[in-house]
Amino acid sequence: MLSLIFIAITVWRLKHGYFQPFKSASQKFVTSTEKLYLSGFSSDGDVEKIGCDDLRQTGYLDIERSILLHDNITQIALSVSSHPMIQEILDQTAHGVKIFEPHDLIESHLSQFAGSGVWLSQLNVYIVASRVVYTAPGTSWPTISFLRGRVFDKSWRHLENYTIDWYGKTTTFPLLFEIPTVWWKDGSFFGPEDPRIVLEEGVQGAEPIIVFNMILNATGYPRVMWIFKPFSRIISYLRIRGEERKPTEKNWAPFFYRADSERKPSEHLYFVYSFNPLQVLKCKVDTGSCDWFYRATSSPDFPSLPHQDPHGEMRGGTNFVQVPLAGQSGHQFFVGLPRTHVQFCQSGSSYRPELVVMSAFDSEFRFIYASVATDFGNAVLDQNELLHPCTTGAFLIPNSILRWDHGPGEDAMALSFSVADESIHIVNLHGMLDFIQDLPYVANSVTYRGDHNTPSLKSRWSVIEKEIISCAVDSAANSSRKDAIKTDMLSEELRN
Repeated sequence: MLSLIFIAITVWRLKHGYFQPFKSASQKFVTSTEKLYLSGFSSDGDVEKIGCDDLRQTGYLDIERSILLHDNITQIALSVSSHPMIQEILDQTAHGVKIFEPHDLIESHLSQFAGSGVWLSQLNVYIVASRVVYTAPGTSWPTISFLRGRVFDKSWRHLENYTIDWYGKTTTFPLLFEIPTVWWKDGSFFGPEDPRIVLEEGVQGAEPIIVFNMILNATGYPRVMWIFKPFSRIISYLRIRGEERKPTEKNWAPFFYRADSERKPSEHLYFVYSFNPLQVLKCKVDTGSCDWFYRATSSPDFPSLPHQDPHGEMRGGTNFVQVPLAGQSGHQFFVGLPRTHVQFCQSGSSYRPELVVMSAFDSEFRFIYASVATDFGNAVLDQNELLHPCTTGAFLIPNSILRWDHGPGEDAMALSFSVADESIHIVNLHGMLDFIQDLPYVANSVTYRGDHNTPSLKSRWSVIEKEIISCAVDSAANSSRKDAIKTDMLSEELRN
């Protein structure tokens, strides 16, 4: 079967001119930047000023045009075709035929997106994990997904047959990671989805961790979160102790958090479980056992402001990374890019990223800033996607913060995005550290002392951060509604 697939693919690629070399990412690399003006919502803790207009904060970053990552579709096709589920489907498709058209496998049934990566400074390479989706003939939803690993140099040139030796275990890239996956005939949505890679920066011996969601082979076949170490090949699923498992768990935003200065690989990985209210989980990396680490509390003394139904919510997007700020009275700050999911367009949901800053002090977490939804100007979406925000431009999903170079005269952050569940883009932002340092809470944090965790202050901040997130989601909803009206794509339910 594999030989037939290879011959058919080779013939088809020759016929269609597909042996022309891919353009390398470095050929599209653009070093010039443009201003990205960001409006958002921030607070220094004044509970008397919590309306969206009161919380308004403006600033800007510099942004480079995105780099589009290409891949070898033939190589991917040959890799996934060995999976028993796909072999069974191909046997049915090719029944009674000596050879089948390879575009049955390639053109309309394979897609790749959700690329997430980290920079391995000791090797001077990026490792990127992306989701490869196979959709069986006659269906319109994913049949089974795989995680593909690749390695790139600092200029985003792909490195073929690159081997990483991790304490005696070797892994050669590119590859499909071997992740045991439950499946059954005529089923769908199998395999790992929405990969996110995190790495504990500056810690000797720290291994990258890939986080994803996947169906668990258990009663009811729930979708749960998993962690996977790509070099040591250790995998475990995550479960919240003392709670009944939900049918679906996904969209957890991972990060590393330390209350001390110990610099050995952490035994725990933390997750922003929800954004409104803010809830944080602490999970053991080796066992997958999770406990609630922080859950925002509320008080009737500080009621929330009313908001219209935004027809959506804020969900996990990228990982959160620590902001390199020293001497801030014990504060730690983290930055990430979640995404809003709103439903105003007639054709379905739309997704846009936001920039969010979170503070931590004595195991108390707060959202201190959230930007409005942004499409990053002309850096990621092309003109057609910008003109059609309800169709071709509806899905702009942030996947990872890959790297943050900061120092004297340097402040560059590399991000990855998916567009329309079809492509992987790399974007470089400049000026993030200055942007965060100008936020009122950050600028004033050095003067804050021992009153961080009084019951009154906790209750006040639960209202403030709820308003910060609600204002950001409202903004995304208003923008989506305007886009839908402008393009005559407002859903009938909202029109009536």
